[in-house]
Amino acid sequence: MARRLGFDSADALERWEGEIVLDHFANFICDYLALGYTVEPDRAKLVAYIDLDRAVDARIQMLEERRFETALDPDKCEWTARDHYKQFVVGVVADDRWLANYGLEVAELCKRGWTARETTIKLVKFLDFLIQEWVEGSGDSSNREKTGQVQVWRVL
Repeated sequence: MARRLGFDSADALERWEGEIVLDHFANFICDYLALGYTVEPDRAKLVAYIDLDRAVDARIQMLEERRFETALDPDKCEWTARDHYKQFVVGVVADDRWLANYGLEVAELCKRGWTARETTIKLVKFLDFLIQEWVEGSGDSSNREKTGQVQVWRVL
């Protein structure tokens, strides 16, 4: 996954994840996975639906205008699976670009030179990877013992 996202090492990916991705994934878990939703949106339609450049520009504008509640916690009562996926992708890309605008070295995606379509596809695949990790539980690599995450998933 590190190579797919253009990182030199798993450590570099993990640093970026910690700074930018994990809050967005935590929201995805709370708003979607923890509620028991498992529907996956149609991938072909998802890329067009996200409209990455426009959505990222709108989110960055909200952040610049200090409309944090609108950007970070929009009304989700009518959302479908694709809205939750979109929120993750747009949030990660917007935060990466926003931090780059202020010269913070943690920003990485903006350095890749990918098109909006390429970026969207890569981040949807990354989200799929994170979901799978969450469902399976991180476990202990020495004895492959699972954490309680799978039990929570099954109870819901």
